[in-house]
Amino acid sequence: MEGNVFVLRKGDMYVLDKHDKHLLRGGRDKDMILVSIFNPPLNGTECHNLNDPTGSAY
Repeated sequence: MEGNVFVLRKGDMYVLDKHDKHLLRGGRDKDMILVSIFNPPLNGTECHNLNDPTGSAY
């Protein structure tokens, strides 16, 4: 989140590394549908915290 803005289109892949801070938004007239893949995989007990002022986390 360094002020960079990238438009994602159908079929694009967005890859993060090293816990990069990021923000994804859908369009004004369309919902965003995405698939998150974690490697190494999550173990199932994680909880996504959307109330952390420094950003959401697991």
